[in-house]
Amino acid sequence: MTLYDKFGRQITDLRISITDRCNFRCVYCRSADPENYRDHDEILSWPELDRLARIFLGMGIRKIRITGGEPLVREGVEDYIARLQALGVEDLSMTTNGHLLAQRCHRLLAAGLRRINISLDSLDPERFERITRTSSFSTVMHSIDVAQKSRLAPAKVNAVLVRGLNDDEVEAFALFARETGVIMRFIEFMPLDADRHWTRDLVVPAAEVHQCRFRMSAARPRANTASPTARPAKSALSPR
Repeated sequence: MTLYDKFGRQITDLRISITDRCNFRCVYCRSADPENYRDHDEILSWPELDRLARIFLGMGIRKIRITGGEPLVREGVEDYIARLQALGVEDLSMTTNGHLLAQRCHRLLAAGLRRINISLDSLDPERFERITRTSSFSTVMHSIDVAQKSRLAPAKVNAVLVRGLNDDEVEAFALFARETGVIMRFIEFMPLDADRHWTRDLVVPAAEVHQCRFRMSAARPRANTASPTARPAKSALSPR
């Protein structure tokens, strides 16, 4: 049996959440409230997750992303990734908040991890602390640096934009991506926050992000690097 979406396209990618627990308490996230955590015996065990992966591989899944909560807080994730690779998963990736990544990067690579997404919701340490309710800014930045110096490069960096909180950092994030070589991704604020403060007014739509990109392009035009002796190229529509 092969999986298809409603448009008839084959589904080859799968996300597997291995835990609902997290060591951050981000203001936009359900995991911010420990009351939302399930008991350990209420979530899938490693053998059950192994079986789940085997079933989906038999249905055409080729890429698996490991998520949480924060996947690195669950002991045994490296072994799970190694088992997924042994099963024949072609592309193994993970989404993490980066707090534990630097110290685990070597083991994750050895297990078979190929790609990484790292959450970073502000480039300002104080604002980062308000958003995540942690003091882990320097640790996360170090993890990004470690990932960029490994086979995981280029790392993808995810920022959840919230109006009035960090939406003024779009240009700063773009410059950060240009300087470090990471791939910057902006995520829409969804109504999943444990604090239940979500309103539509707090959502920053993609159109606003694109407008900011256009402003940056206009303010920083590309330099003309053509040779002074180069001849003008002929248009395919110009007369000969």
